[in-house]
Amino acid sequence: MKLSESLKINTENIRIRDFMMAGQKLRVRVPLASEYEEMNTRIKNTEWQSHYDKLCAPLLEKKDTLEGENFKFLDDDIIFNDKSMKEMAQITAQTNARIVEMFKLLVPVIDGADLSQLTYEEIETEFPFSVQLEISKKIGEVISPNYEETRKN
Repeated sequence: MKLSESLKINTENIRIRDFMMAGQKLRVRVPLASEYEEMNTRIKNTEWQSHYDKLCAPLLEKKDTLEGENFKFLDDDIIFNDKSMKEMAQITAQTNARIVEMFKLLVPVIDGADLSQLTYEEIETEFPFSVQLEISKKIGEVISPNYEETRKN
């Protein structure tokens, strides 16, 4: 017999936390440790090549005029002011993936609504990047409160 059954606890309900943002009450489902690890794996392994291609396409078109002190064109990367475009694309893709994973933890108010197929493009059309980051940060705080918050309780 499962512990939750013997205690008559609905584990889905007990894993729901609320927070307020801009006067809006949002609900978050706290993931299990295994779910959180899966999220992190998906984020780490997210596809980034399309971001790189989009970022570098205009630069490659002007390669002859840009090559110089600020740009270095390597076989598999472009370096701008000592910053790798490949690394920038990976960071961008992982940031977008983290935002999507965090938003998927939100509990829809409408019965039957499902956020499991949510895409970054859908989020981007409705929320400015600064709001995306703020919501993601709040969700992160709710699902894993820091030591001080835990001690207060």
